Amino acid sequence: MERSGALRDMTSSAMSNRIVIALLTLVAWIAVTYLGAQLLYPPEISLDDLISRNIAWHILLACFLLVLVILWRGWHDLCFSLPKAGTLRLLWLPAVLIAILLSGALLLGSPPAGVIVLLLANTLLVGFSEEVMFRGVLYRALRARFSVWPSILATTAAFGAVHILNGFITGNFGASVIQALAAASTGMLLIAILIRTGSLWASIIVHALWDWATFLLLLSVKSKTPAEDIQQASEAAGQSSVLGQVFIPLAVVLPGLLYGLWLLRRVEDTGHRAG
Repeated sequence: MERSGALRDMTSSAMSNRIVIALLTLVAWIAVTYLGAQLLYPPEISLDDLISRNIAWHILLACFLLVLVILWRGWHDLCFSLPKAGTLRLLWLPAVLIAILLSGALLLGSPPAGVIVLLLANTLLVGFSEEVMFRGVLYRALRARFSVWPSILATTAAFGAVHILNGFITGNFGASVIQALAAASTGMLLIAILIRTGSLWASIIVHALWDWATFLLLLSVKSKTPAEDIQQASEAAGQSSVLGQVFIPLAVVLPGLLYGLWLLRRVEDTGHRAG
């Protein structure tokens, strides 16, 4: 009995220690990602300009940070594996949504090929960095200690909240709050993809392609609309209605949120738990 109690205490201590390390990793990741952007790029640069002009070195450094922590701690349970057989079909809705965004960019006239490739490279870095940090390191640490829904909700809330920090890069905290809400909604879909496919790579690829298609569409719109027209439209939207600023961005991610919740409807029955 004493030996069994000692083993339980050791296991509980290891779980708590993993959560502490995961949270410290998150703090370091935030510092590298956001302070790095402030040091490397002009103040109040838009996110689409930031990732379409050069390699996002601060995101690359964040990726290296995560890889080093994972190797140091020997975390082999982050699901860096191929999706389980038959689960790729569950990605049909994200595929449709991404195809719609890409179609919009194509109809408007996509950016030059060099910009498209650079944007894809940077969104792959973003997808890897954010998925490994949140759906990998943080979620697994929480899941080793807590039940599935508290772990899902805490991970999703943290993923959304951290996007508010984009306000320090762009200078627009109002837009960052909306982005945070949209990110939390998308985060629910991404964690559902991880749980249902058993593969972090699946959520990384979906995340990267979603960002790629979104930014391609934004760049296509900007290329077809004079800067003064964009500014006037933005001012008009801010003065007359919150529809364009709030409801439209959230409506875009709403199908993914609902689909993610549907995918997670029986998550308690799956026995999914970090080892």
